[in-house]
Amino acid sequence: MIGDLLLTFGTNAEGCVSRTGQGWALAAQLGSARLYQTRSDEAWRGFPLEVFEDEAWQIWLLGGLYEEIDNLPQAFSQPEKLNGHFLLVGYEKKLKRVRVVTNRLGTAHIYHATGAQKAAIGTFSPAVARAAGCSDLDLQALAEFFNFGFFLDSATYYKDVRLLPAAAQTTLDEDGKIVSQETYWRWSYEPSISLAYDDAIDQFHELFREVLTSQIHQKRIALPLSGGLDSRSTLAEIGEVGLGGAAMVFPYSYGFSSSSVETKIASQLGEKRGIDVRKWTVQPYLFDQIDRISATVEGFQDLTQCRQAYVVDDLARYADYVVAAHWGDVWLDDMGFLGQAMLPDDQLADTLTRQYAKKGSEILQELFLANAPAGWHAVMRERVKQNLSGLNEIRDLDFKVKAWKASQWSHRWTLSSLRMFQAGVFPLLPFYDNRLVDFFLRIPGQYVAKRQLQIDYLKHYAPDLAKVKWQVFDANLYQYQGFNSWLLPRRVLKRLGRLIFPRPVIQRNWEVQFQNPSGQAGLKRYLLEAGLKLHDLFSASKLEQLLKDFYQEPTAQRGYAVSMLLTLSAWLEKYG
Repeated sequence: MIGDLLLTFGTNAEGCVSRTGQGWALAAQLGSARLYQTRSDEAWRGFPLEVFEDEAWQIWLLGGLYEEIDNLPQAFSQPEKLNGHFLLVGYEKKLKRVRVVTNRLGTAHIYHATGAQKAAIGTFSPAVARAAGCSDLDLQALAEFFNFGFFLDSATYYKDVRLLPAAAQTTLDEDGKIVSQETYWRWSYEPSISLAYDDAIDQFHELFREVLTSQIHQKRIALPLSGGLDSRSTLAEIGEVGLGGAAMVFPYSYGFSSSSVETKIASQLGEKRGIDVRKWTVQPYLFDQIDRISATVEGFQDLTQCRQAYVVDDLARYADYVVAAHWGDVWLDDMGFLGQAMLPDDQLADTLTRQYAKKGSEILQELFLANAPAGWHAVMRERVKQNLSGLNEIRDLDFKVKAWKASQWSHRWTLSSLRMFQAGVFPLLPFYDNRLVDFFLRIPGQYVAKRQLQIDYLKHYAPDLAKVKWQVFDANLYQYQGFNSWLLPRRVLKRLGRLIFPRPVIQRNWEVQFQNPSGQAGLKRYLLEAGLKLHDLFSASKLEQLLKDFYQEPTAQRGYAVSMLLTLSAWLEKYG
C-alpha cells in the first residue's frame, strides 16, 4: 500500500503538506524529477501499489485492475484495454519523460500544477500546489462549487492546479510541463434496437455477476446495505457466503437514528439471506475528525456528506475492501428527458445549470457577491456548454444528460466522496467497471426508465429481496406502483399518526452533527472566530446572522449553506 504519490520538477517536497501529516519520503530520482511518497497508515489507507522496472521503464500502478494485463509498459500504447480503479504513472528512461494514464471514468484523481520554474504532479492537491508554488484561490471555481456542490471539469481551489481528465494519457517533459494530452476513449451511445427486454435483464444479471466475481475474488470485503435498490442488487449476486471465493463478507448499515428506516430495511435484507448485518446509529463525530475528513476528500465535497467517516475505522477491522455500488442508480434510471427532441447546447446548458443548482446555493451566492468574479454565472453556463460540446456524438437527449452527469457530478462529487472509504478500506466499484459501462452504452433508455429493468431483474433473480420494502416508495417491488392509488389511504393514516404522535425524523447528517452543543461550538469555531481566513471572503456579521437564522429555523437550504461554508473554512485554515 501507498499513502500518496508526488513528483516534483525543479523543486523538492520540503515543506509540502501531506494528507496525514507524515513526511514525504524520496522513492526515486527520475532524471531531473523526484518521486516522493507517503506511507499508508491508520488515518489513510491509500492505494494498493504495484511497482515495475526494466531497462526502459519505471512504472507505478496505484489502485487495482479488474482484468489482468500481461505487460505494463505496453499499457501506455493501449490504455483503452485497462479496466479498474487505478492510476498508472510511468517514467520513460530514454526520453526522460513522465506519462500518466487515468482510467475511463477518472475514478482515481491526480493533479498537475506549474509555477515559476517549478512543476508538480500528485494525488494530493495541496501538496501539488505547495510544491509548484501555487497559492491563488480560483474564485470562479468557488462560485461554481457553491452552485453545484462540486467543482466543474478540472478546477480546484487553486487557479494553477488542475485535475487531470478521465480517459487520458498525459505526457510531461523534463521540466514537468504537459507536452501532450490524448483522450483514448470518448462517450458514445448506440442502443441496440434488436435487444429484447427480457434478454437485457438476463445479460445484466450475467454481466453483473461476472464483474463482482472478478472484483471481490479472494478479498475480505465490506458490503453496505441500505433501503435502495443498488445494494440489494449487489447482495443478490454476492449471496450468503460470498461469490467467487471472497475471503469474507461483512454486511453493514448505518442510519441517523435508532428508528432509521435504512437500517431496518438492511436488517430485513440480511434476514432473507441468513446473514447478520452490523448496524450503527451515526453520532456526532464531525468536529472530532474534521481535519482528517477535510484532508481525505480534499475539501471537494460538503464535509457532512462523508458519513462513511463514522464507520470506516470499524470497517478496517473486518475488511480490506468495500463494495461501493455507487452510480448504479444513474445507469439504471432515466434522467427525465426520455423521448424529448435534442436541445441546442446553449439551451441545455441553461437547463442543467438551473436543474442541478443546489437548494441553498442562492444564500451562498448572496453572501459571496462582493468577491465573486464579474459575470461568474455566465462563465459557469459557458463552461457547462463546453462540457456538452464534447458529448455531441450522442444523439439521445436523455443519455447525453446522463453522460454529462457522469463526467461532472460523478467525476467531481461522487468520486471525491468515495475517497472517505480509503481512510480505512479500498473501494471496489462495480458500476464503474468498463464491462458494465459498455453494457449501459447499448441499453435502450426506455428499458431502464423509472428503474424498471433493475426492478424486474430483482423480481426474477432475487424475489425474496424484491419482497423487502423499497425505501423511496415505502412499499416492496411488487406493490410500489400503488404508491399514489391503493396505497394512498395507508400513507394518509401514517401521516395522521405522525401528526398526532409527532417525533423528530432525522434525514440528513448535518442534523446529527450541528444540532448539539459540540456542533454549535464547532460551527462558531469555523465560521465566527476572529481571524478566520473565511472572513476575507465573507462578512463575519452576515455569517453570524446566517448561523442565528439556521438555529432558529434549520431548513435544508440553510443546512446546505452552513455545511458548504464549514467545508471551505476547514480547507482554508488547513491549506489556504
